[in-house]
Amino acid sequence: MEHLDRSLEALFIDLHCSGLWEDEKAISDAMLLAPAEEIRAAYAAARAAGPVDLRAFHARWFRPAEPPGGGYRTDPAHGPLEHLEAVWPHLARPADDPAERSARIPLAHPYVIAGGRFQEAYYWDSFFTGLGLLRSGRHGLARAMLDNFADAIDRFGFVPNGFRSYFLTRSQPPFFAPMVAAYGDATGDRAGALARYLPQMEAEHRFFAGGPRLLGGLARYWDDGDGPRIEMYATDLGWQDHAAAHPGFFRDLRAACESGWDFSSRWLADPQDLGTIRTTQIWPVDLNCLILRMEELLAEAAAGTARAENWRAAADARRRAISDRFFDPERGYFFDLLADDGSQIPVTSAAGLFPLWAGAATPEQAVRAASWAEERLLRPGGLLATDIESGQQWDSPNGWAPLQWIAVRGLERYGHGKLAAELRQRWLATCDAVFRATGKFVEKYNVLDPLAPGGGGEYALQDGFGWTNGVYLDFTAGD
Repeated sequence: MEHLDRSLEALFIDLHCSGLWEDEKAISDAMLLAPAEEIRAAYAAARAAGPVDLRAFHARWFRPAEPPGGGYRTDPAHGPLEHLEAVWPHLARPADDPAERSARIPLAHPYVIAGGRFQEAYYWDSFFTGLGLLRSGRHGLARAMLDNFADAIDRFGFVPNGFRSYFLTRSQPPFFAPMVAAYGDATGDRAGALARYLPQMEAEHRFFAGGPRLLGGLARYWDDGDGPRIEMYATDLGWQDHAAAHPGFFRDLRAACESGWDFSSRWLADPQDLGTIRTTQIWPVDLNCLILRMEELLAEAAAGTARAENWRAAADARRRAISDRFFDPERGYFFDLLADDGSQIPVTSAAGLFPLWAGAATPEQAVRAASWAEERLLRPGGLLATDIESGQQWDSPNGWAPLQWIAVRGLERYGHGKLAAELRQRWLATCDAVFRATGKFVEKYNVLDPLAPGGGGEYALQDGFGWTNGVYLDFTAGD
């Protein structure tokens, strides 16, 4: 059981399997009030004396991770921009205490959490959160988050999914290089920022474009672990019989977590059955677009050197591969590919607009992709993640802030300003409507019926929420 103190393994399993906690992540994130060996000995003694009151034992020896509290809500009369100004202090955290006994990976610089049950920094969330920090003039905090990520790459070779030890087997969509560029643009020193973080950008490229994530010349999502997830241990134990018949099941489940789309019909052979997950057998269009963007920024950072030419050649080759292989000329859209035969997976998802954001589409492809997405994904409240209702949270009826931002910026890049503006306005109207009704911003939204809650997945809708706040601020800048 990776990244769990072995002396507490029996207690950990008993807590997760007790069914006493509505959210299993709370068990894995709790802080120890004594050394692990002391807690282990206390639990062994308690078990020897008879049945253990697990709630009482946990309350005696552990302290829950900081609860969300009520700071994510404000009076809607103040307006959404005033709300977002007020909510930053509830999401910001100082540098961590390295002496804390918990699964937390301590960060040396301040950072912003996602919100709700996510009381740590998350990787791709932080790019979109950072957009809001930059728009609101919090350049120092945005720089601190970059420095935390650079430290992580120096230490681990990648940015973890989130800053908990149980996430050290995987990353998330690699937005570090675009995050550096955005910071440089906001501070007026793009070249300096790219030069400062060039070693870490190169290291992240090695991680995502090499090793087990490189398959047949294209990138896939992966996880070094192949057992139940530590943060959802009891939930995953329910899949043991299926995992026995499909030995790669848990790795595929974990790899979907690295994708950020946990979970979605994108990864399923049967869109209605999570048991058919096959993430590691898929070349995702969005991941390869992110690596293209990384290669372009590496070429820019290395300008004037031989390395720049190498990075430009790598970017050109990847751009051609995305345009030639991921685009379906019959349907007119970009789709994920099955790695074993290169066939396209016929799931229409918002990931198919990443090639526009990354500049990998031809002008004709962009026209057709915009039309396809408008017809199949644009809804009253914004852009669907996919047009499939599967019960998973990265499917219909849900829309997510990062996907709206990628789509809007991609459409703008190719001159589809009218459609981009329409999508932007629909998404802002959804956020405004929910804020007026609840006084908060949330993790995801129902874009079929904006006042109905987003749902699906393994946990309840979360308040906060870092990336929603960031995209809202970026979309409203200049209004």
